[in-house]
Amino acid sequence: MRQHKEKYYKKLQKLLAGGFFICGIIPILIIAITSVYNSRQVAIQDIQGNASQIIVHQRDVINNFLKHQIDLLNTLINLFPPDDFSNIDTLDRLFLAASKSGAIVDLQTIAASGRQLAYVGPYREQVTGKQYTDQPWFREVLERSVYVSDIFSGYRNLPHFVVALTDPLKSYVLRATINSSAFNSLLHRAQVGTHGDAFIVNTTGALQTPSLQRAEAITEPERKLIRHHSGAEVVQLGNTIYATTWLDNGKWLLMFKVYIPDMLTAYYDHRQHTLLIILATASFFLAIAYYFSRLFVARIAGTDRETAVMDQQMAHIEKMANVGRLAAGVAHEINNPLQMIMAQIGWLEELLPEEEPEALKNYDEYVTTINKMKHHVERAAVITHRLLGFSRKIRAEQEPVETNALVEETLSFLQKEAEHNNIKVNLHLDPDLPATITEGHRLQQVLLNLIDNALDAVGHDGQVDITTSSTEQSINIQVVDNGPGISSEVMKQIWNPFFTTKEQGKGTGLGLSISQNIIQSLGGNIEAANRTEGGSVFTITIPLRQLTHHD
Repeated sequence: MRQHKEKYYKKLQKLLAGGFFICGIIPILIIAITSVYNSRQVAIQDIQGNASQIIVHQRDVINNFLKHQIDLLNTLINLFPPDDFSNIDTLDRLFLAASKSGAIVDLQTIAASGRQLAYVGPYREQVTGKQYTDQPWFREVLERSVYVSDIFSGYRNLPHFVVALTDPLKSYVLRATINSSAFNSLLHRAQVGTHGDAFIVNTTGALQTPSLQRAEAITEPERKLIRHHSGAEVVQLGNTIYATTWLDNGKWLLMFKVYIPDMLTAYYDHRQHTLLIILATASFFLAIAYYFSRLFVARIAGTDRETAVMDQQMAHIEKMANVGRLAAGVAHEINNPLQMIMAQIGWLEELLPEEEPEALKNYDEYVTTINKMKHHVERAAVITHRLLGFSRKIRAEQEPVETNALVEETLSFLQKEAEHNNIKVNLHLDPDLPATITEGHRLQQVLLNLIDNALDAVGHDGQVDITTSSTEQSINIQVVDNGPGISSEVMKQIWNPFFTTKEQGKGTGLGLSISQNIIQSLGGNIEAANRTEGGSVFTITIPLRQLTHHD
Protein backbone atom coordinates (compact mmCIF):
# COMPACT_ATOMS: atom_id res chain seq x y z
CA MET A 1 0.00 0.00 0.00
CA ARG A 2 2.82 2.38 0.90
CA GLN A 3 4.65 1.61 -2.36
CA HIS A 4 1.43 2.18 -4.29
CA LYS A 5 1.03 5.56 -2.60
CA GLU A 6 4.63 6.50 -3.39
CA LYS A 7 4.12 5.61 -7.06
CA TYR A 8 0.90 7.65 -7.08
CA TYR A 9 2.63 10.69 -5.56
CA LYS A 10 5.52 10.45 -8.03
CA LYS A 11 3.12 10.20 -10.95
CA LEU A 12 1.07 13.11 -9.59
CA GLN A 13 4.21 15.19 -9.14
CA LYS A 14 5.25 14.52 -12.75
CA LEU A 15 1.77 15.47 -14.01
CA LEU A 16 1.70 18.65 -11.95
CA ALA A 17 5.25 19.60 -12.95
CA GLY A 18 4.41 18.97 -16.61
CA GLY A 19 1.20 20.97 -16.34
CA PHE A 20 2.88 23.92 -14.61
CA PHE A 21 5.75 23.83 -17.11
CA ILE A 22 3.47 23.69 -20.16
CA CYS A 23 1.18 26.44 -18.84
CA GLY A 24 4.19 28.64 -18.17
CA ILE A 25 6.21 27.99 -21.32
CA ILE A 26 3.42 28.02 -23.94
CA PRO A 27 2.78 31.81 -23.70
CA ILE A 28 6.54 32.40 -23.87
CA LEU A 29 6.80 30.17 -26.95
CA ILE A 30 3.89 31.96 -28.62
CA ILE A 31 5.45 35.35 -27.97
CA ALA A 32 8.90 34.13 -29.09
CA ILE A 33 7.60 32.47 -32.27
CA THR A 34 5.58 35.58 -33.11
CA SER A 35 8.62 37.78 -32.50
CA VAL A 36 10.88 35.58 -34.64
CA TYR A 37 8.29 35.40 -37.43
CA ASN A 38 7.72 39.16 -37.41
CA SER A 39 11.47 39.74 -37.34
CA ARG A 40 11.88 37.57 -40.45
CA GLN A 41 9.02 39.33 -42.24
CA VAL A 42 10.50 42.74 -41.43
CA ALA A 43 13.91 41.55 -42.63
CA ILE A 44 12.38 40.32 -45.92
CA GLN A 45 10.56 43.61 -46.37
CA ASP A 46 13.86 45.44 -45.82
CA ILE A 47 15.53 43.18 -48.39
CA GLN A 48 12.75 43.91 -50.89
CA GLY A 49 13.08 47.63 -50.27
CA ASN A 50 16.86 47.51 -50.69
CA ALA A 51 16.52 45.39 -53.84
CA SER A 52 14.14 47.94 -55.32
CA GLN A 53 16.52 50.79 -54.49
CA ILE A 54 19.57 48.95 -55.88
CA ILE A 55 17.92 47.97 -59.15
CA VAL A 56 16.65 51.51 -59.74
CA HIS A 57 20.15 52.83 -59.09
CA GLN A 58 21.72 50.26 -61.42
CA ARG A 59 19.11 51.02 -64.07
CA ASP A 60 20.03 54.69 -63.93
CA VAL A 61 23.74 53.84 -64.12
CA ILE A 62 23.27 51.60 -67.19
CA ASN A 63 20.92 54.05 -68.89
CA ASN A 64 23.43 56.83 -68.31
CA PHE A 65 26.20 54.64 -69.69
CA LEU A 66 24.25 53.87 -72.89
CA LYS A 67 23.14 57.50 -73.20
CA HIS A 68 26.72 58.62 -72.81
CA GLN A 69 27.84 56.39 -75.69
CA ILE A 70 24.99 57.63 -77.89
CA ASP A 71 25.72 61.26 -77.00
CA LEU A 72 29.41 60.73 -77.75
CA LEU A 73 28.70 59.38 -81.25
CA ASN A 74 26.13 62.08 -81.87
CA THR A 75 28.68 64.74 -80.88
CA LEU A 76 31.22 63.33 -83.34
CA ILE A 77 28.65 63.35 -86.14
CA ASN A 78 27.67 66.94 -85.42
CA LEU A 79 31.27 68.22 -85.13
CA PHE A 80 32.87 66.60 -88.18
CA PRO A 81 31.87 66.53 -91.86
CA PRO A 82 30.86 63.22 -93.49
CA ASP A 83 34.10 63.00 -95.46
CA ASP A 84 36.16 62.80 -92.26
CA PHE A 85 34.40 59.56 -91.31
CA SER A 86 35.43 57.99 -94.61
CA ASN A 87 39.09 58.82 -94.01
CA ILE A 88 40.93 56.15 -92.01
CA ASP A 89 43.41 58.60 -90.47
CA THR A 90 40.69 60.99 -89.33
CA LEU A 91 38.55 58.12 -88.03
CA ASP A 92 41.57 56.76 -86.17
CA ARG A 93 42.09 60.11 -84.41
CA LEU A 94 38.41 60.22 -83.52
CA PHE A 95 38.60 56.66 -82.17
CA LEU A 96 41.57 57.51 -79.96
CA ALA A 97 39.65 60.40 -78.49
CA ALA A 98 36.45 58.42 -78.01
CA SER A 99 38.02 55.26 -76.58
CA LYS A 100 39.88 56.88 -73.68
CA SER A 101 37.17 55.67 -71.27
CA GLY A 102 37.75 52.10 -72.46
CA ALA A 103 34.10 51.55 -73.29
CA ILE A 104 34.44 51.69 -77.14
CA VAL A 105 36.29 48.77 -78.76
CA ASP A 106 36.19 49.94 -82.39
CA LEU A 107 34.68 52.60 -84.64
CA GLN A 108 33.21 51.92 -88.07
CA THR A 109 31.62 53.99 -90.85
CA ILE A 110 29.13 52.29 -93.21
CA ALA A 111 27.56 53.87 -96.28
CA ALA A 112 23.79 53.96 -96.64
CA SER A 113 24.21 51.26 -99.28
CA GLY A 114 25.60 48.89 -96.63
CA ARG A 115 29.21 49.08 -97.86
CA GLN A 116 31.90 49.64 -95.24
CA LEU A 117 33.65 52.98 -95.70
CA ALA A 118 36.23 52.91 -92.90
CA TYR A 119 37.08 50.85 -89.81
CA VAL A 120 39.36 51.42 -86.84
CA GLY A 121 39.81 48.65 -84.30
CA PRO A 122 41.22 45.18 -83.58
CA TYR A 123 38.91 43.28 -85.95
CA ARG A 124 39.96 44.88 -89.28
CA GLU A 125 40.57 41.56 -91.04
CA GLN A 126 37.18 40.10 -89.97
CA VAL A 127 35.10 43.06 -91.20
CA THR A 128 37.04 44.33 -94.25
CA GLY A 129 34.86 44.29 -97.34
CA LYS A 130 31.74 43.16 -95.46
CA GLN A 131 28.30 44.09 -96.69
CA TYR A 132 25.71 45.05 -94.03
CA THR A 133 22.66 45.56 -96.22
CA ASP A 134 21.03 42.33 -95.01
CA GLN A 135 21.87 42.86 -91.29
CA PRO A 136 18.72 43.55 -89.22
CA TRP A 137 20.48 46.07 -87.01
CA PHE A 138 21.62 48.07 -90.08
CA ARG A 139 18.11 48.38 -91.47
CA GLU A 140 16.78 49.33 -88.05
CA VAL A 141 19.32 52.12 -87.52
CA LEU A 142 18.42 53.61 -90.90
CA GLU A 143 14.79 53.60 -89.83
CA ARG A 144 15.23 54.93 -86.28
CA SER A 145 18.47 56.95 -86.62
CA VAL A 146 19.62 55.48 -83.25
CA TYR A 147 20.10 51.82 -82.46
CA VAL A 148 21.40 49.76 -79.54
CA SER A 149 21.74 46.09 -80.41
CA ASP A 150 21.44 42.90 -78.36
CA ILE A 151 24.54 40.94 -77.57
CA PHE A 152 25.62 39.01 -80.65
CA SER A 153 28.77 37.54 -82.25
CA GLY A 154 28.48 38.82 -85.85
CA TYR A 155 31.51 38.80 -88.08
CA ARG A 156 33.82 39.10 -85.04
CA ASN A 157 32.71 35.73 -83.55
CA LEU A 158 32.83 37.35 -80.09
CA PRO A 159 29.88 38.47 -77.94
CA HIS A 160 29.40 42.21 -78.26
CA PHE A 161 26.76 44.84 -78.82
CA VAL A 162 26.83 47.96 -80.89
CA VAL A 163 25.57 51.51 -80.70
CA ALA A 164 24.88 53.03 -84.13
CA LEU A 165 23.70 56.46 -85.31
CA THR A 166 23.10 58.03 -88.75
CA ASP A 167 23.86 61.54 -89.83
CA PRO A 168 20.88 63.83 -90.32
CA LEU A 169 20.80 63.03 -94.04
CA LYS A 170 21.15 59.29 -93.38
CA SER A 171 24.00 59.14 -95.87
CA TYR A 172 26.15 56.99 -93.56
CA VAL A 173 26.05 55.12 -90.27
CA LEU A 174 28.59 55.63 -87.48
CA ARG A 175 28.82 52.39 -85.53
CA ALA A 176 30.73 51.76 -82.28
CA THR A 177 31.29 48.36 -80.64
CA ILE A 178 30.89 48.58 -76.87
CA ASN A 179 33.30 46.78 -74.60
CA SER A 180 31.05 44.15 -73.03
CA SER A 181 33.47 43.66 -70.15
CA ALA A 182 33.24 47.32 -69.19
CA PHE A 183 29.49 47.15 -69.56
CA ASN A 184 29.23 43.94 -67.54
CA SER A 185 31.33 45.41 -64.74
CA LEU A 186 28.50 47.85 -64.07
CA LEU A 187 26.46 44.89 -62.78
CA HIS A 188 29.11 43.50 -60.45
CA ARG A 189 28.44 46.27 -57.98
CA ALA A 190 24.79 45.15 -57.82
CA GLN A 191 25.59 41.72 -56.38
CA VAL A 192 24.27 41.34 -52.82
CA GLY A 193 25.20 38.25 -50.82
CA THR A 194 27.16 35.15 -51.79
CA HIS A 195 24.38 33.71 -53.92
CA GLY A 196 23.10 37.00 -55.34
CA ASP A 197 23.00 37.63 -59.07
CA ALA A 198 22.43 40.46 -61.55
CA PHE A 199 22.10 40.24 -65.33
CA ILE A 200 20.29 41.70 -68.34
CA VAL A 201 17.96 39.74 -70.62
CA ASN A 202 16.15 40.74 -73.78
CA THR A 203 12.46 40.27 -74.47
CA THR A 204 12.97 36.63 -75.45
CA GLY A 205 14.82 35.80 -72.23
CA ALA A 206 18.31 35.55 -73.75
CA LEU A 207 21.11 36.66 -71.44
CA GLN A 208 22.67 39.94 -72.60
CA THR A 209 25.29 39.94 -69.85
CA PRO A 210 26.96 37.01 -68.07
CA SER A 211 25.31 35.72 -64.94
CA LEU A 212 27.38 36.42 -61.85
CA GLN A 213 26.53 32.87 -60.71
CA ARG A 214 27.65 31.52 -64.13
CA ALA A 215 24.14 30.45 -65.14
CA GLU A 216 23.92 29.65 -68.85
CA ALA A 217 20.24 30.53 -69.13
CA ILE A 218 17.44 31.80 -66.97
CA THR A 219 14.96 29.37 -65.38
CA GLU A 220 11.33 28.98 -66.37
CA PRO A 221 10.00 30.87 -63.29
CA GLU A 222 12.44 33.68 -64.10
CA ARG A 223 11.24 33.71 -67.72
CA LYS A 224 7.70 34.40 -66.48
CA LEU A 225 8.98 37.64 -64.91
CA ILE A 226 9.72 39.06 -68.38
CA ARG A 227 6.65 41.22 -68.78
CA HIS A 228 6.42 44.91 -69.45
CA HIS A 229 5.83 47.04 -66.38
CA SER A 230 6.68 50.54 -65.33
CA GLY A 231 9.24 51.26 -62.69
CA ALA A 232 10.79 48.54 -60.52
CA GLU A 233 8.91 45.35 -59.70
CA VAL A 234 9.84 43.12 -56.74
CA VAL A 235 8.67 39.50 -56.55
CA GLN A 236 9.51 36.72 -54.07
CA LEU A 237 9.83 33.17 -55.39
CA GLY A 238 10.66 30.76 -52.58
CA ASN A 239 13.86 31.89 -50.88
CA THR A 240 14.77 34.29 -53.68
CA ILE A 241 13.68 37.88 -54.20
CA TYR A 242 13.66 39.14 -57.80
CA ALA A 243 13.76 42.84 -58.66
CA THR A 244 13.21 43.75 -62.33
CA THR A 245 13.09 46.96 -64.33
CA TRP A 246 13.21 47.81 -68.02
CA LEU A 247 16.05 49.92 -69.38
CA ASP A 248 15.32 53.02 -71.44
CA ASN A 249 15.88 51.24 -74.75
CA GLY A 250 12.82 49.08 -73.95
CA LYS A 251 14.58 45.97 -75.26
CA TRP A 252 16.51 44.95 -72.15
CA LEU A 253 15.24 43.86 -68.74
CA LEU A 254 17.57 44.31 -65.80
CA MET A 255 17.05 41.44 -63.35
CA PHE A 256 18.42 41.46 -59.81
CA LYS A 257 18.35 38.34 -57.58
CA VAL A 258 18.80 38.23 -53.81
CA TYR A 259 19.00 34.90 -51.98
CA ILE A 260 17.10 35.62 -48.75
CA PRO A 261 19.17 33.44 -46.35
CA ASP A 262 22.29 35.42 -47.38
CA MET A 263 20.71 38.60 -46.02
CA LEU A 264 19.24 37.30 -42.76
CA THR A 265 22.33 37.56 -40.56
CA ALA A 266 20.62 39.96 -38.17
CA TYR A 267 17.53 37.76 -38.17
CA TYR A 268 19.62 34.67 -37.40
CA ASP A 269 21.28 36.52 -34.52
CA HIS A 270 17.88 37.55 -33.21
CA ARG A 271 16.60 33.99 -33.54
CA GLN A 272 19.60 32.59 -31.72
CA HIS A 273 19.24 35.12 -28.89
CA THR A 274 15.52 34.31 -28.69
CA LEU A 275 16.30 30.59 -28.53
CA LEU A 276 18.77 31.17 -25.70
CA ILE A 277 16.14 33.22 -23.86
CA ILE A 278 13.58 30.45 -24.38
CA LEU A 279 16.02 27.84 -23.06
CA ALA A 280 16.82 29.98 -20.02
CA THR A 281 13.12 30.67 -19.43
CA ALA A 282 12.26 27.00 -19.91
CA SER A 283 14.91 26.01 -17.35
CA PHE A 284 13.51 28.58 -14.93
CA PHE A 285 9.93 27.40 -15.44
CA LEU A 286 11.04 23.78 -15.11
CA ALA A 287 12.65 24.54 -11.76
CA ILE A 288 9.58 26.48 -10.62
CA ALA A 289 7.27 23.70 -11.83
CA TYR A 290 9.35 21.08 -10.01
CA TYR A 291 9.37 23.14 -6.81
CA PHE A 292 5.63 23.86 -6.76
CA SER A 293 4.64 20.35 -7.85
CA ARG A 294 6.80 18.91 -5.09
CA LEU A 295 5.30 21.39 -2.62
CA PHE A 296 1.71 20.58 -3.66
CA VAL A 297 2.30 16.82 -3.62
CA ALA A 298 3.89 17.14 -0.18
CA ARG A 299 0.78 19.02 0.98
CA ILE A 300 -1.47 16.37 -0.56
CA ALA A 301 0.60 13.59 1.03
CA GLY A 302 0.40 15.38 4.37
CA THR A 303 -3.35 15.72 4.02
CA ASP A 304 -3.59 12.01 3.14
CA ARG A 305 -1.53 11.14 6.21
CA GLU A 306 -3.74 13.30 8.40
CA THR A 307 -6.79 11.63 6.89
CA ALA A 308 -5.23 8.23 7.54
CA VAL A 309 -4.56 9.26 11.15
CA MET A 310 -8.15 10.38 11.53
CA ASP A 311 -9.33 7.10 10.03
CA GLN A 312 -7.08 5.19 12.42
CA GLN A 313 -8.35 7.31 15.29
CA MET A 314 -11.96 6.75 14.31
CA ALA A 315 -11.30 3.03 13.92
CA HIS A 316 -9.62 3.01 17.34
CA ILE A 317 -12.53 4.90 18.87
CA GLU A 318 -14.98 2.53 17.22
CA LYS A 319 -12.98 -0.43 18.49
CA MET A 320 -12.89 1.03 21.98
CA ALA A 321 -16.62 1.66 21.78
CA ASN A 322 -17.23 -1.94 20.72
CA VAL A 323 -14.94 -3.21 23.50
CA GLY A 324 -16.74 -0.91 25.91
CA ARG A 325 -20.14 -2.22 24.87
CA LEU A 326 -18.87 -5.79 25.13
CA ALA A 327 -17.27 -5.09 28.53
CA ALA A 328 -20.44 -3.38 29.72
CA GLY A 329 -22.48 -6.39 28.68
CA VAL A 330 -20.05 -8.82 30.34
CA ALA A 331 -19.86 -6.68 33.50
CA HIS A 332 -23.64 -6.47 33.64
CA GLU A 333 -24.00 -10.24 33.25
CA ILE A 334 -21.37 -10.82 35.95
CA ASN A 335 -23.08 -8.37 38.32
CA ASN A 336 -26.27 -10.43 38.38
CA PRO A 337 -24.65 -13.65 39.69
CA LEU A 338 -22.48 -11.57 42.03
CA GLN A 339 -25.62 -10.10 43.54
CA MET A 340 -27.10 -13.61 43.93
CA ILE A 341 -23.87 -14.82 45.57
CA MET A 342 -23.88 -11.81 47.90
CA ALA A 343 -27.51 -12.53 48.81
CA GLN A 344 -26.69 -16.16 49.60
CA ILE A 345 -23.70 -15.08 51.70
CA GLY A 346 -25.98 -12.72 53.63
CA TRP A 347 -28.47 -15.55 54.13
CA LEU A 348 -25.64 -17.77 55.47
CA GLU A 349 -24.56 -15.00 57.83
CA GLU A 350 -28.12 -14.82 59.18
CA LEU A 351 -28.48 -18.60 59.56
CA LEU A 352 -25.11 -19.32 61.11
CA PRO A 353 -25.74 -17.58 64.51
CA GLU A 354 -28.92 -19.68 64.94
CA GLU A 355 -26.86 -22.87 65.00
CA GLU A 356 -25.30 -24.26 68.16
CA PRO A 357 -21.61 -23.33 67.97
CA GLU A 358 -20.82 -26.42 70.15
CA ALA A 359 -22.56 -28.63 67.61
CA LEU A 360 -20.53 -27.28 64.69
CA LYS A 361 -17.02 -28.61 64.90
CA ASN A 362 -15.61 -25.96 62.43
CA TYR A 363 -17.80 -22.98 63.31
CA ASP A 364 -14.94 -20.45 63.28
CA GLU A 365 -13.75 -21.80 59.90
CA TYR A 366 -17.22 -21.22 58.46
CA VAL A 367 -17.31 -17.64 59.72
CA THR A 368 -13.85 -16.93 58.28
CA THR A 369 -14.75 -18.47 54.92
CA ILE A 370 -17.99 -16.47 54.71
CA ASN A 371 -16.09 -13.23 55.40
CA LYS A 372 -13.49 -14.08 52.70
CA MET A 373 -16.24 -14.90 50.22
CA LYS A 374 -17.96 -11.63 51.02
CA HIS A 375 -14.67 -9.68 50.63
CA HIS A 376 -13.85 -11.17 47.22
CA VAL A 377 -17.38 -10.76 45.92
CA GLU A 378 -17.29 -7.09 46.94
CA ARG A 379 -13.88 -6.76 45.26
CA ALA A 380 -15.27 -8.32 42.07
CA ALA A 381 -18.22 -5.90 42.23
CA VAL A 382 -15.82 -2.93 42.50
CA ILE A 383 -13.90 -4.18 39.45
CA THR A 384 -17.04 -4.58 37.35
CA HIS A 385 -18.23 -1.19 38.55
CA ARG A 386 -14.97 0.41 37.33
CA LEU A 387 -15.17 -1.50 34.07
CA LEU A 388 -18.70 -0.24 33.52
CA GLY A 389 -17.53 3.32 34.26
CA PHE A 390 -14.60 3.15 31.85
CA SER A 391 -16.41 1.40 29.03
CA ARG A 392 -19.58 3.45 28.95
CA LYS A 393 -20.19 5.28 25.67
CA ILE A 394 -17.90 8.26 25.03
CA ARG A 395 -19.89 11.41 24.42
CA ALA A 396 -18.78 14.77 23.09
CA GLU A 397 -20.60 16.40 26.00
CA GLN A 398 -18.52 18.17 28.61
CA GLU A 399 -19.16 17.61 32.31
CA PRO A 400 -17.53 18.40 35.67
CA VAL A 401 -14.45 16.21 36.11
CA GLU A 402 -12.50 15.54 39.30
CA THR A 403 -9.02 15.17 37.87
CA ASN A 404 -7.55 13.41 40.94
CA ALA A 405 -10.31 10.79 40.88
CA LEU A 406 -9.80 10.37 37.14
CA VAL A 407 -6.07 9.73 37.70
CA GLU A 408 -6.72 7.17 40.43
CA GLU A 409 -9.35 5.38 38.37
CA THR A 410 -7.05 5.28 35.33
CA LEU A 411 -4.14 3.95 37.41
CA SER A 412 -6.32 1.14 38.76
CA PHE A 413 -6.40 -0.41 35.26
CA LEU A 414 -2.60 -0.56 35.13
CA GLN A 415 -1.86 -1.31 38.80
CA LYS A 416 -1.44 -5.04 38.25
CA GLU A 417 1.04 -4.45 35.40
CA ALA A 418 3.07 -2.09 37.62
CA GLU A 419 3.11 -4.62 40.50
CA HIS A 420 4.09 -7.42 38.12
CA ASN A 421 7.15 -5.45 36.93
CA ASN A 422 7.94 -4.16 40.44
CA ILE A 423 7.34 -0.56 39.34
CA LYS A 424 6.57 1.93 42.06
CA VAL A 425 3.89 4.44 41.13
CA ASN A 426 3.80 7.56 43.32
CA LEU A 427 0.79 9.86 43.31
CA HIS A 428 1.28 13.52 44.19
CA LEU A 429 -2.28 14.75 43.95
CA ASP A 430 -3.21 18.29 44.97
CA PRO A 431 -5.97 17.87 47.58
CA ASP A 432 -7.33 21.33 46.73
CA LEU A 433 -7.49 20.66 42.98
CA PRO A 434 -10.76 22.12 41.68
CA ALA A 435 -13.09 20.31 39.31
CA THR A 436 -13.09 21.48 35.68
CA ILE A 437 -15.57 21.27 32.83
CA THR A 438 -14.09 18.97 30.16
CA GLU A 439 -14.58 15.61 28.41
CA GLY A 440 -13.44 13.21 31.12
CA HIS A 441 -13.41 10.03 29.07
CA ARG A 442 -11.20 11.52 26.36
CA LEU A 443 -8.84 12.93 29.01
CA GLN A 444 -8.75 9.48 30.64
CA GLN A 445 -7.76 7.96 27.27
CA VAL A 446 -4.75 10.31 27.14
CA LEU A 447 -3.77 9.53 30.78
CA LEU A 448 -4.05 5.81 30.12
CA ASN A 449 -1.72 6.13 27.12
CA LEU A 450 0.88 8.29 28.94
CA ILE A 451 0.98 6.06 32.06
CA ASP A 452 1.22 2.94 29.90
CA ASN A 453 4.14 4.52 27.94
CA ALA A 454 5.85 5.44 31.24
CA LEU A 455 5.59 1.84 32.50
CA ASP A 456 7.08 0.59 29.22
CA ALA A 457 9.92 3.15 29.46
CA VAL A 458 11.09 2.18 32.98
CA GLY A 459 10.87 -1.59 32.36
CA HIS A 460 11.48 -3.41 35.67
CA ASP A 461 12.16 -1.99 39.13
CA GLY A 462 11.49 1.55 38.00
CA GLN A 463 9.49 4.47 39.29
CA VAL A 464 6.68 6.59 37.90
CA ASP A 465 5.42 9.79 39.53
CA ILE A 466 2.07 11.35 38.69
CA THR A 467 1.51 14.92 39.89
CA THR A 468 -1.53 17.18 39.68
CA SER A 469 -1.59 20.94 40.28
CA SER A 470 -3.55 23.98 39.24
CA THR A 471 -3.29 27.67 38.47
CA GLU A 472 -5.99 30.28 38.07
CA GLN A 473 -6.32 29.37 34.39
CA SER A 474 -5.38 25.69 34.09
CA ILE A 475 -5.19 22.17 35.47
CA ASN A 476 -1.73 20.56 35.14
CA ILE A 477 -0.94 16.83 35.11
CA GLN A 478 2.63 15.51 34.95
CA VAL A 479 3.65 11.91 34.26
CA VAL A 480 7.32 11.45 35.15
CA ASP A 481 9.47 8.32 34.76
CA ASN A 482 13.08 7.46 35.57
CA GLY A 483 13.65 5.62 32.30
CA PRO A 484 16.35 6.32 29.68
CA GLY A 485 14.70 9.54 28.47
CA ILE A 486 14.01 10.66 24.89
CA SER A 487 16.82 11.14 22.35
CA SER A 488 16.96 14.34 20.25
CA GLU A 489 16.22 12.37 17.05
CA VAL A 490 13.13 10.79 18.63
CA MET A 491 12.04 14.11 20.16
CA LYS A 492 11.81 15.63 16.65
CA GLN A 493 9.35 12.95 15.51
CA ILE A 494 7.58 11.98 18.72
CA TRP A 495 4.27 13.61 17.73
CA ASN A 496 4.32 12.36 14.12
CA PRO A 497 1.65 9.82 13.16
CA PHE A 498 2.87 6.20 12.85
CA PHE A 499 6.21 6.97 14.53
CA THR A 500 7.02 4.51 17.32
CA THR A 501 10.09 3.27 19.18
CA LYS A 502 8.37 0.08 20.34
CA GLU A 503 9.03 -3.30 18.81
CA GLN A 504 7.00 -4.29 15.76
CA GLY A 505 3.58 -5.45 16.77
CA LYS A 506 3.62 -3.63 20.14
CA GLY A 507 2.76 -0.14 18.91
CA THR A 508 1.09 1.65 16.01
CA GLY A 509 2.73 5.03 16.51
CA LEU A 510 -0.68 6.67 16.87
CA GLY A 511 -0.91 6.98 20.69
CA LEU A 512 0.93 10.27 21.18
CA SER A 513 -0.40 11.73 17.94
CA ILE A 514 -3.98 10.97 18.98
CA SER A 515 -3.27 12.18 22.52
CA GLN A 516 -1.99 15.49 21.18
CA ASN A 517 -5.08 15.89 18.99
CA ILE A 518 -7.38 15.12 21.94
CA ILE A 519 -5.69 17.60 24.29
CA GLN A 520 -5.64 20.31 21.61
CA SER A 521 -9.35 19.71 20.90
CA LEU A 522 -9.98 20.19 24.65
CA GLY A 523 -8.27 23.57 24.39
CA GLY A 524 -5.10 22.47 26.16
CA ASN A 525 -1.51 21.55 25.40
CA ILE A 526 0.77 18.55 25.91
CA GLU A 527 4.57 18.74 26.05
CA ALA A 528 7.42 16.25 26.30
CA ALA A 529 10.85 16.90 27.82
CA ASN A 530 13.81 15.17 29.46
CA ARG A 531 14.65 15.58 33.12
CA THR A 532 18.16 16.63 34.13
CA GLU A 533 18.33 13.69 36.58
CA GLY A 534 17.26 11.26 33.87
CA GLY A 535 13.98 10.04 32.49
CA SER A 536 11.24 11.93 30.70
CA VAL A 537 8.31 14.08 31.75
CA PHE A 538 5.01 14.60 29.91
CA THR A 539 2.98 17.62 30.97
CA ILE A 540 -0.74 18.01 30.22
CA THR A 541 -2.28 21.45 30.57
CA ILE A 542 -6.05 21.87 30.17
CA PRO A 543 -8.14 25.00 30.74
CA LEU A 544 -9.75 25.42 34.17
CA ARG A 545 -13.47 25.88 33.55
CA GLN A 546 -15.51 25.87 36.73
CA LEU A 547 -19.24 25.63 37.21
CA THR A 548 -21.14 28.89 37.55
CA HIS A 549 -24.57 29.55 39.00
CA HIS A 550 -25.82 30.00 35.46
CA ASP A 551 -24.54 26.50 34.64
